[in-house]
Amino acid sequence: MHVLATQLAGLDEADQAVDLGHSPAEVVVLSFSDSDLSALAAAWPLDADLLPGLRLASLKRLRHPLSIDLYVDNVVSRAKVVILRCLGGLDYWRYGVERLADAARDHGVLFAALPGDGRPDPRLSSASTLPRESLALLDRYFGAGGPDNMRQALRHVASLLGRPMSWAPPAEVAPLTVTTAPPQDDRPTALVIFYRANLVAADMAPIDALVTALAAQGLAPVAVAVSSLKDPAVEAPFTDLVERYRPAIILNTTAFSALREDDTTILDQAGVPVLQVVLSGSDEASWRDSPRGLSPSDMAMNVVLPELDGRLLTRAISFKQE
Repeated sequence: MHVLATQLAGLDEADQAVDLGHSPAEVVVLSFSDSDLSALAAAWPLDADLLPGLRLASLKRLRHPLSIDLYVDNVVSRAKVVILRCLGGLDYWRYGVERLADAARDHGVLFAALPGDGRPDPRLSSASTLPRESLALLDRYFGAGGPDNMRQALRHVASLLGRPMSWAPPAEVAPLTVTTAPPQDDRPTALVIFYRANLVAADMAPIDALVTALAAQGLAPVAVAVSSLKDPAVEAPFTDLVERYRPAIILNTTAFSALREDDTTILDQAGVPVLQVVLSGSDEASWRDSPRGLSPSDMAMNVVLPELDGRLLTRAISFKQE
């Protein structure tokens, strides 16, 4: 049985404990990224008869410590392989990482804690119990994204459990891809930055709408998909992009802070205002009905942490839908 848990989180779930109600499975994958979970959900049925059972859970629904404890006790501790993709780094879900790592050691679970920004994280690696080679391979699969790569990742995981499965190496994707680039003219250029995962998952409606709206206002929008603003592989092509288009403004839809160790970000080199545009992880009805608007997760990921970089908050332009 394959259960996908990407139901929408209510705005107060960070303040309340919830039980996802999952039954145990051999393989468990947890991620903040809906694109990760959707790609896995699409990939699993392709080899369902050959693969171990799978449970998928959104970390947006596991914010309360008691929620984490329940999931670890009821699901994680009974699994054979657990994969965690921790967008934002260890500090954003520290308690969960520690609980998963403890459960993995106590119950002999193969645990992979993967970063989500393309940079190795020794703290996540040290929490993992999966062999180093498999850990690196899974990181590449998830970094590249998409159903095809997730299919191969699941086949590799099945082989770790002794199933006679072959797998193909990850189909690498460029760390930066320009998806919309109008002819260069006298219009000011607006650089629109979004996650490559949206492109891979064909989840482009919010970006397309933003590009259309900017063009209607007399701007020349250049839309750019990136793996992560903290991915070192993005730096060189992004520098070339800035030099080519000389943007007058940047609209960024990626979450979290992109601060580097020297307290700068990759966006600073443009020397222009950076507007933070929110792609909400909650549904529109909850956003409208709540007196505080955005959910706690959205506030942290899309407001508080980006403000550390000096980005200027605009508003939410898209919401999740059942």
